Amino acid sequence: MRHFLVSLVGLVILVATSGCARPGYPTGGPKDEMPPAALGCKPANESRNFNDNEFYIQFDEYVVLKNASENILVSPPMKQKPEFTTKGKGILVKLNDTLQENTTYLFQFKEAIADFTEGNLLPSYEYVFSTGEAMDTMSLGGQVLNARNGKPWKETVTVMAYKDPESDVVALDDTIATFAQPDFVTRCDKEGNFAFHFIPEGKYRLVALEDKNRNLRVDVADAVAWDTASVASHPVADSTHQLLYLISKPDNRQQRITKSEFAEAGRIVITCQQPLEKPVIEGVEGEWRMNEQHDTLTLWCFDAKRDSAQLVISDPSGIQDTLKLRFTKKAAKGGRRKMGVKEEKMPLMKTLCDGSKAYYDDLRLAFGNPIVKISDSAMAEIMLLKDSSVHHYPIALDSNGLGARIETSLKSGEKYHVHIAENLFTDLYGKSSDSLSFTLTPKDYGILSIDIDNRMGYPLVIEVLDKRDTVMQQQVLNTSGKVRFTHLPAGDYRLRAVVDRNGDGRWTPGDYRQQRLPEEAVLFEKTLSLREKWEMEEKWAVARPEKRDILKTIVPAKHGGHIGTIPDNPLRGK
Repeated sequence: MRHFLVSLVGLVILVATSGCARPGYPTGGPKDEMPPAALGCKPANESRNFNDNEFYIQFDEYVVLKNASENILVSPPMKQKPEFTTKGKGILVKLNDTLQENTTYLFQFKEAIADFTEGNLLPSYEYVFSTGEAMDTMSLGGQVLNARNGKPWKETVTVMAYKDPESDVVALDDTIATFAQPDFVTRCDKEGNFAFHFIPEGKYRLVALEDKNRNLRVDVADAVAWDTASVASHPVADSTHQLLYLISKPDNRQQRITKSEFAEAGRIVITCQQPLEKPVIEGVEGEWRMNEQHDTLTLWCFDAKRDSAQLVISDPSGIQDTLKLRFTKKAAKGGRRKMGVKEEKMPLMKTLCDGSKAYYDDLRLAFGNPIVKISDSAMAEIMLLKDSSVHHYPIALDSNGLGARIETSLKSGEKYHVHIAENLFTDLYGKSSDSLSFTLTPKDYGILSIDIDNRMGYPLVIEVLDKRDTVMQQQVLNTSGKVRFTHLPAGDYRLRAVVDRNGDGRWTPGDYRQQRLPEEAVLFEKTLSLREKWEMEEKWAVARPEKRDILKTIVPAKHGGHIGTIPDNPLRGK
């Protein structure tokens, strides 16, 4: 009996252990990083004579849908949008619109499908069917790049295709994308590449846009790229017909107030879309100043504690507004203000001098409020630390009362201690400045000297770009000649030439409604590494490249952005 019980217990343990080790339920192992795979469709993918009101895509695992309304494109677009739901290990699509006869429909799932357990995205999946006997098999492909810098656009770009009428008598409206639904639609990937598949043979007008409201229309503020010339579809196997479109956001020239608020009690800031000319403010007593661009006005109320105001601002540029403002303390990060933490306000006087200053730069001071009085003895005490020698230099107040400069000359590489005594400046509230001390070590800058051969036939705006594509300096060159950029810290730089066709001294983006293409922008082929105390000299022939190199510069074609085959770097000058 004892042996029987021992055997019975052993059998139970064996069965229990076997049950815990069933195949398909591992307790460990590598993490699943594979996206779901489609096993089949019903009706089958690429079906002809399709007359169903739904279709189903089967996967090898349970899946979820990610932002279906944004990430699933239907081409041609349907007036009544389909319904997308998960069912079992698959996706069920119900068609709510009447299908057109003899038409090929393409459903593009752009990062819309992920597995249920790990969230691995399926980058792209296409389901296509034809309502007729034949399947359209032609394609169009290309790339959309930022017209300003030749890089992919940061936001999602939708590309729309409008089929040209077969009759030469009827032509597409140049601004058709502002009012008509496209015949076909697709979307760019992160590199700006796009492709239309399963479209009929013919000629098309393409328009690419940042379609934020997903209405498949070019709205006033949309970034857009287009080509007024039609392009012909081609077989999928032919990869030589790649297109390039240059996207830009149009200038909104209409003057308006974009922001108005109490930055703090007693200080109102008003920002406008365009520069102000001669603003007039009524309803609040105080003093106002404008920034260098004249698009932001700061008003200091004579009542420093004022926290509400109704004022009228007018300006010849097109401003005539009544503003009702109230000051509210902004909460700290996290939604709540920390108890016992005192708010820090900008000091009346602070230094704008740091270690990046050149020895021949002015030493600058900034003031939080307009200065109305400066002491006759306003001097800066500057000590050369290596020998403790002390000299005094005058301080000159700027005309707007918000800044000052110390009139001195320093040596590069030397370390200095600067001291400014208290009570030298008085603001409009009668508050006197505290003392200020700081140290600095001025540096040498480098110089770029560029001999430009201008072959474009228009003035050029020559821009110096840092590694983040920020414009550090720029100069306008009307013909050929030399441009010299001083005060450049050591570092790597690129040069860009804007072909200033309208002569306004800056790059002008495109405007689809006016059919004005963005101005050309050409990059110098070299990266220039500049050192301190260097003057680097270069020669640059800015010219429209030969046909075989047409994409080595951002230059729109005569009728738009269709320019040829896309090379590795579509933004290069000669």
